[in-house]
Amino acid sequence: MNSTIIFVKHDDDKAKTIGEAIIAFLGEHGVKGSFNELKADLAIVVGGDGTFLGAVRALNEFYGESQKLPPVLGVNTGSLGFLTESSINGWQAVLEKGLKSGFNIEERSMLNVCVGEKNYVVLNDVVVNRNSVARMIDFDVHYNGEFVANTKADGVIISTPTGSTAYSLAAGGPIMHPSIPAFVITPVSPHTLTNRPIVVADTGEIQITVKKDIDDVLVTLDGQKGICCNGDNKIIVKRATRMLRLARPQEVAYFEILRNKLSFGKRG
Repeated sequence: MNSTIIFVKHDDDKAKTIGEAIIAFLGEHGVKGSFNELKADLAIVVGGDGTFLGAVRALNEFYGESQKLPPVLGVNTGSLGFLTESSINGWQAVLEKGLKSGFNIEERSMLNVCVGEKNYVVLNDVVVNRNSVARMIDFDVHYNGEFVANTKADGVIISTPTGSTAYSLAAGGPIMHPSIPAFVITPVSPHTLTNRPIVVADTGEIQITVKKDIDDVLVTLDGQKGICCNGDNKIIVKRATRMLRLARPQEVAYFEILRNKLSFGKRG
C-alpha cells in the first residue's frame, strides 16, 4: 500500500485531529496520506455513518464504472458507527495490523439508481416520496417487468443488505445479512394492511412508477442527496456493476455489531 485518502466529518474538530494523526502515523510507515487525492490504495473515513456514506458516494463519482473502488476503512467518532467500526482509540492498532498482514476485505453490493437520464450509485438505500409535507404517494412496483403491486403510502424504500439496518429497518423491514444477494422493498406507512416489505433477488430490476398527476416526486439517495424528478415518474433500481470493498477489523463479527450497536437479541 502506497497511498491513502482520508475523509473526515467537516464540522468535527475531533475527527479532523484524528485524521491528521492518521496521516502522520501512515507517513511514519512510508505510506502517503492525503485529504485531497481521491486516487489511492485505501480510503479511511473518520466520522459517523453519514460521513461514510458521503465518502462512498464521492468515490463512486470519481472512479470510472469499470474501475474498482479502493477498500474503505471507517473510524467512528459518531453515535452509532454501524459502518465506521474502528473506535477512536483503536484505529492505530487496526492500521498497524492492516499494514503488516492486510485487511479483512468484505464486499458489499450497491444500488444503481436511474432517475431520468442520470445514474447514481448508493450503498444503503433509495427513498421515493413526495416533496410535500404529510402527502402520500401513489405508485406501482414492477420487478423484472412483472407487476408486483400498486401501493399508496408515505413513500417506498429500496435497500441493500447493508442498508437494511437503516431507514428500512425503522419502517418495519427485515435485517438482511450482508452476504445475501437480495434487496428489500419497504413501503413507508402504507395505507392498507396488505402492503408489506418484499425481499427480491438482486439480479433483477425494480421499477417504481409514480402516478403522472403527482408532480412533486423526491428521490433521496442514502438519506443525503435529494433529486426532484418532476415530470419523470419512473425510477429504475438495480444492482450496481461494482462492489464496495469494506476494510474491516478481522476480529469483528457481523452479529456482534448488531448486538453492540442495535442491542439485537437483548431483553429488558
